[in-house]
Amino acid sequence: MPRRIRMRLDLEDKIRNYNVEITPVTEETIPELAGIMLDAYRDTVDYEGEDLKQTEDELGRVFRGLYGPVLKEASHTIWENGEAAASVLVCLFKHEPTITYTFTRKASKRKGYATALINKAEEELLKQGYRTLHLFVTLENRDAVNLYESLGFYEVPVTTVTEIITG
Repeated sequence: MPRRIRMRLDLEDKIRNYNVEITPVTEETIPELAGIMLDAYRDTVDYEGEDLKQTEDELGRVFRGLYGPVLKEASHTIWENGEAAASVLVCLFKHEPTITYTFTRKASKRKGYATALINKAEEELLKQGYRTLHLFVTLENRDAVNLYESLGFYEVPVTTVTEIITG
């Protein structure tokens, strides 16, 4: 069974340049996001055999608060030639901003889209007064772990003092 770890980024105020079209995520884009999410996860360690309908249902649950409220100001999609290419969804999970999903269409990988989306989330979270961003990642997904580490994320315990106190 794949092992998941929790990672944390201490947010920093820095200058960012985005050379791509980044727009806020909306519920209306769930069908398109489901397509790129399924494409991104299929044939990876994180793929659990979902089909398009199941992926749409999961995204619907995210928007309905399965992992806490969606932080729409920090959740974005990158568009390429009029089509969604990558997206990041950030929720307030257990009172902490947490990347619930980040995914990039296979044909759009290695273009810096995930980096741009996470940087944009960091920028927006700082504006809202947050100081950290968390995520969970499958340890066997080395490409993702390497990306997150390159952005400054580091592994933290799954259970924190805040989680123990707030239950």
